[in-house]
Amino acid sequence: MKLTLNETAARFNVTPAVIDDYIKNGLVPSRTDATAVADFDETDMYWMDMVHCFIENGSSIDDVKQLIKHCNI
Repeated sequence: MKLTLNETAARFNVTPAVIDDYIKNGLVPSRTDATAVADFDETDMYWMDMVHCFIENGSSIDDVKQLIKHCNI
């Protein structure tokens, strides 16, 4: 199942701009540009879910960037 940017944002209860920021900051390694492909797939959702969880629990963007560097992508 693929979701649009707006559907993805609604799923995480954030604005589309927040999802764009995650992507622009390199927090969603499966995406390099939020506008390149309008639909978000399961791989994108996996990363968004992980990133959103860490951010919501107090991690900074820099903390999450460091964590992603240690992931085998």
